[in-house]
Amino acid sequence: MIAVLAAMTEEMAPLRGALQVEEVYRNKVVRIQQTVGDNPMLLVQTGIGKANAAAAAAIVIARFAPEALVSIGSAGGFAPHVRVGDIVVGTEVLYSDADATCFGYRLGQVPQMPAVYPADEALLAKAQQLTAAEEFAGHVRFGRMLTSDSFMSDPVRVAGLAAQFPQAFASDMEGAAIAQAAYQCGVPFLNLRSISDIAGDDAAKSFDDNIDLAAERAAHFFVRLAAAI
Repeated sequence: MIAVLAAMTEEMAPLRGALQVEEVYRNKVVRIQQTVGDNPMLLVQTGIGKANAAAAAAIVIARFAPEALVSIGSAGGFAPHVRVGDIVVGTEVLYSDADATCFGYRLGQVPQMPAVYPADEALLAKAQQLTAAEEFAGHVRFGRMLTSDSFMSDPVRVAGLAAQFPQAFASDMEGAAIAQAAYQCGVPFLNLRSISDIAGDDAAKSFDDNIDLAAERAAHFFVRLAAAI
């Protein structure tokens, strides 16, 4: 069973519409639904931000023991070649707001945790195979993704992070937290997002304008991925 996690109602909506679901658990933070059929999966609405995402992932792992966690939804673009609507699959994720470098850790590394959280190799390989499909040609990127509790609309912050993490393709608010929970519990993980905005001045307006587009594209790619697993 795969658990797919998204922060917001808008990010979960395309999957709720595409899959037959049955509610099995609910509280103020986590809403979990399970598909009906031969290949069940859990749909998890985590809430926004790192703490909500980590708590949701831990609950899901403890209660349902999924075979893998896949984080989907929207993200802000960082790399110059990334465009709104593109799919970004994280080859690795890390925090952009963790700094214990004074103790010898790498920037973005939580003390006593890995410097980065790599994607599960098998899930990543399946995602890479999908790019051969004509519908995804030229619109799927693979690279490093950042996670922060800050929405990337401040140009000064964005410029600083771009200089500190020049290999970053995108930034979200949940991915690395889910990856850390998955790492702690030995569960395969993949971060799969669609770009709703380009980090900087106009990011907030672009997010509002394009969240439904990003959610639809991320969900569509995930459905194709799930079918291939």
